[in-house]
Amino acid sequence: MNYIASTLALSALLAAPASAAFKLTEVSPRVFSPREGNTAISRAWFRFSNPEGAEVTIRIFDINGRLVRRNLEYSGADMFWNGRDQGGALVKGGVYIYQIESGDKVLTGTVVVAI
Repeated sequence: MNYIASTLALSALLAAPASAAFKLTEVSPRVFSPREGNTAISRAWFRFSNPEGAEVTIRIFDINGRLVRRNLEYSGADMFWNGRDQGGALVKGGVYIYQIESGDKVLTGTVVVAI
């Protein structure tokens, strides 16, 4: 690669849009039932774009702010919560708060566990 091509390639990398950073694209379903056999509705899926391969941490809290689960499981580029606490026990039905951290971004939202 010659000097001009190298300089242009570097300029393109430096001018890359902010969308190249971590971005949460979907949390689905917002209401899920861990006892269902169908994984499409028995888990809350956290789908994101992570082109830089930054570390992603997701924590789940109950409505009182108590940490219920961290270090969710990966399935390809997505992570999911199966409605179980850190010890592996099924949680009670109700509203749960998720907190997603990647780099300097912190995103929060809610999911509902229907038992």
